[in-house]
Amino acid sequence: MKQRMAISLGLLSLLGSALQTAEASGFANEDASAAGVGVANAMVAGVADVSAASYNPAAVAWLDGVDVQLNTAIEWRNASVVTATGMPFNAGNNYKVQGFHAIWMPHTSNIGASMALTRPFAAHNTWFGEQTNIEVDRLSLDVVYALSSTLAVAHGLDMYQSRIQMSQGAATFSGSDRVSFGINVGVNWKPLPFWQAGMLLRTGSKAKVTNGTQTVNLNLPETLTLGVSHDIKDKFRVEGDLTYTHWSRLKNLNVQGGAINHALALKSTVSLKTGLTYYWLPNTTFRMGYAYEQASNTVNNVQAAIMDQPGHRLSFGMGGNLMGIQVDFAYAYGFFANQTASAPAVFAGNYRNRQQTLAFSLSKKF
Repeated sequence: MKQRMAISLGLLSLLGSALQTAEASGFANEDASAAGVGVANAMVAGVADVSAASYNPAAVAWLDGVDVQLNTAIEWRNASVVTATGMPFNAGNNYKVQGFHAIWMPHTSNIGASMALTRPFAAHNTWFGEQTNIEVDRLSLDVVYALSSTLAVAHGLDMYQSRIQMSQGAATFSGSDRVSFGINVGVNWKPLPFWQAGMLLRTGSKAKVTNGTQTVNLNLPETLTLGVSHDIKDKFRVEGDLTYTHWSRLKNLNVQGGAINHALALKSTVSLKTGLTYYWLPNTTFRMGYAYEQASNTVNNVQAAIMDQPGHRLSFGMGGNLMGIQVDFAYAYGFFANQTASAPAVFAGNYRNRQQTLAFSLSKKF
């Protein structure tokens, strides 16, 4: 056991010393935990730790006791645009996100609960001196029901708190809303031995971000994730997920009562996510994943205020139990197709984007 612990510590230290989160389509951020990042967030069916509170609260039914988790994710981006006069970089590249998960599932009960505090939406863009920063935090509270030994459901409340900072020319806006609400519904089903299926629906929310007499209507999108996982010889778990995000409901980022206008022509997106988990030792797990993400920008109308591009994301990670604390690391690299914008003229150019993610989680079971 001491030898295994030493191996785990060595690998974790090597991974931590080498690495550096990435946004999904639009300005969604699905990176709720290091375990999720490690499998490209393909977690709606086979999630097996406390981060089920975010990825699918219904899966909490298969866990036991009280578990808490602290998460940190850092994103580095290399984003630039080639214009007729040069190649300016996006000055809004880097930021850190922190989160918290907790679950309660009594051993003798078929009813439990979960809580998740995350930042599911974030955009940080500064092009040509014009700034668009959007940050949305979400507190999710769910009740979990194990209807049988093979079927569990969850239903809960999502509470959002949104902040927006924008500048356009001489005009500026900096505001926040108090709270907006949505709901979520999760299902986790074991139709056959070694197979699990999952579904999570979130309704999004309508936030009114205000600063004095100025207002931005921020319509956060609905999301639907479906997935299937399969266990192979108690050593491997493979999963595939599809996530639909209704970005077309966000029509603009105009400041009502102000001078900033960002007309958007976003389209809804579908993301494909696949993950592989290898249970190497009882206390040591390896993960890898791949995701393809559509862009909410249309090909001929890149929205530089949002700035997302279609592309691919590769990830890997590992975790181990060290003296009763579960420690997980993950790294992801995203490479995205170049896109050309012609309108508005101030944002015209060919855009390039690469992203790196480092995620770290600490979990404790009580």
